Amino acid sequence: MSGQKPQRSHQVLVVDDDPFIRQLAQAILSSRGQTITVVGTGAEALARMAKTPPDLVLLDLGLPDVPGLELLRHLRAAPSWDNVRILMLTASHDVEDIVRAKQAGASGYVCKPIQPDALADMVCDLLEQDTLLWLDDYTRAHKGS
Repeated sequence: MSGQKPQRSHQVLVVDDDPFIRQLAQAILSSRGQTITVVGTGAEALARMAKTPPDLVLLDLGLPDVPGLELLRHLRAAPSWDNVRILMLTASHDVEDIVRAKQAGASGYVCKPIQPDALADMVCDLLEQDTLLWLDDYTRAHKGS
């Protein structure tokens, strides 16, 4: 799927306290036709919950103000956000963090440092494949698999 553009532009919210990661994600995904909104704190992400939900959220696990898992649970608890794909984008390679994120409702997990094409392909897969239940650096699980 590398190099393919999605069929339509999707709204993607990037929540990360690192300005470099926000810029990198915005550059990678906008080059693939996505419409990107970036925020640097959990509080800004929570404020976005009052607006129309995006199609996908890239969420840092290690935010300084609101823990990423707590924010994930808030997003999942909002009825209008229950179908939003949420991809954890984090420096933590801890298996326990990955399991907790999956249990809390994440759609996938990718560890930093990120490879631009891999991130773009993972986002495209989550947005375009309705049967995709879980996605990480190593696996892709589909409904009925």
